[in-house]
Amino acid sequence: MLSYMQKIISMKVERIAHDGAAETLHDGLCVRVHGMLPEEEGVVEITKKRKIYEGTLKELTRASVRRKTPEELHYLSCSPWQVMEYPLQAELKHDLLVSLFGYYDDAPKSSFVPAEQFFGYRTKVEYSFTDRNGAGSAPLSLAFHVRGGGNLRIALHEGCALASEGMNRVALSVCARLRDEGYVARDLKTLVVRESKSTGKFIAILFAKNSAIAEFPVSDIPNLSGFIAFHSTEKSPASVPTEELWRWGDASLEESVDGLRLRYSWNSFFQNNIPMFVRALALMRAHIAPDARILELYSGVGTIGLALANDAKEVRGVETIVSAVESANANAHALGLVNYSTIGISAEKMEAKLMDGINVIVLDPPRAGLHPKVIGMLRTACPAQIIYLSCNPETQARDYALLSDLYRIDRCTGFDFYPQTPHLESLLVLSLRKG
Repeated sequence: MLSYMQKIISMKVERIAHDGAAETLHDGLCVRVHGMLPEEEGVVEITKKRKIYEGTLKELTRASVRRKTPEELHYLSCSPWQVMEYPLQAELKHDLLVSLFGYYDDAPKSSFVPAEQFFGYRTKVEYSFTDRNGAGSAPLSLAFHVRGGGNLRIALHEGCALASEGMNRVALSVCARLRDEGYVARDLKTLVVRESKSTGKFIAILFAKNSAIAEFPVSDIPNLSGFIAFHSTEKSPASVPTEELWRWGDASLEESVDGLRLRYSWNSFFQNNIPMFVRALALMRAHIAPDARILELYSGVGTIGLALANDAKEVRGVETIVSAVESANANAHALGLVNYSTIGISAEKMEAKLMDGINVIVLDPPRAGLHPKVIGMLRTACPAQIIYLSCNPETQARDYALLSDLYRIDRCTGFDFYPQTPHLESLLVLSLRKG
């Protein structure tokens, strides 16, 4: 029986939103449903959430000819665009860039680089756990959260198609060890598995609510080179360390990116789609003049800055995660790059004088985009060029709007780092307006 806040409606998709949800209007409010394609029709169960309706597709009454069968039953939890043929995914992502940047009269037409690999491309996956099957109990298994389902989780008996076979094998093996040790879902939060695509090695990080997770054997799991178990307090839903319980092996990985060997620690950001990142990197390099003085904000382990350092006069990095700073400087030393250095501080707290003498700023911020203080420093320093790579074109467009009186867009290109999902990476090449 439906609650008073729920009802069943017939829906025709009017548009696809920037986050991939299908949308239409009902009673003057927006209805949002994942898993439907443009112009499809279906029976939808909707629930009012503040000033919108969130819906779940119950029956498809008119299917698009561009619909395809998804690779896995849990696709809505990890990659809701598995039901679209790939060319439609690319079209929708390109359309997003055009809608965000196309109305600037002096901006060139946005371009889009489609994916090279559609599954198994991720270098990092975070799995949850479940020991429920509907209302009944079940053996402990990997899981993802059900989209729109609150605390409901769907079991992943074979892992996830966005991860490689090896990554899923490591995750399933760790889950089996936890099950054999008698742990249940309420003892655990998440399991993160990271993979080096060039070496075939993996590290796994377990976050547990139970602070008494005893050491169990992991050394025989094929290609697993490191494992850490953390207690993570129940006071926060986030998977963050409260206390290290135990570790085995090496908690870092080495990856080859565009011919550079880079090492990074278990908690450092690293690109999730290496081949597509290399293509974005080539475009950045093509637009930066030789002997540039470069400042890279949100520099991580130096993936971008180190690749640019061979042609630059100087590259400085700014990064807030201490282990990433250590990795970046160690990578520079191992590569023999004496013109590269990184400091450990957040971009919004750095001294503005770090931009003195810099003619190129490289930005690769988190999804939230640039802090207002960073925008302010850019407007004051006015470097000749800004290279802005973003995993969230909406916040990137917001940030550019605050700089558009000073900078023009020389290049706007989308890269499909995340096929089967609505997410993409966007690269803006900006130059200072003259006069």
